[in-house]
Amino acid sequence: MPRFVLMAAAAFALTACGSQSPEQQRAAQLRDQADAEADAIEAAAENQTAQMKVEAEGLITQAGQTGGYDAERLKVRANALRQEAKLVEQQANAQAKAVRDRGQAQASAALAK
Repeated sequence: MPRFVLMAAAAFALTACGSQSPEQQRAAQLRDQADAEADAIEAAAENQTAQMKVEAEGLITQAGQTGGYDAERLKVRANALRQEAKLVEQQANAQAKAVRDRGQAQASAALAK
């Protein structure tokens, strides 16, 4: 098994080091651009959801210090923020996947020419 792994690694290295056609270079560039755009979408969503979660925790802490209906309202707002953070994350994942898929499709089209 280790010999197979070494042979596969060597074959990959040779392929990677070989010169690429202009179409292959363009396809790689399209994939890289799509990956970078998707990563930026995911990072922005991660930052946004982190802020929302911190705010939700602050509301929970504040609710613990108050009582009655005010505390219940704060807990409801905190739960709503947590749910919204999940939706933001799901939306970002879907957008990032769509961007990566678009990049792959453009790369395939560039190779087909």
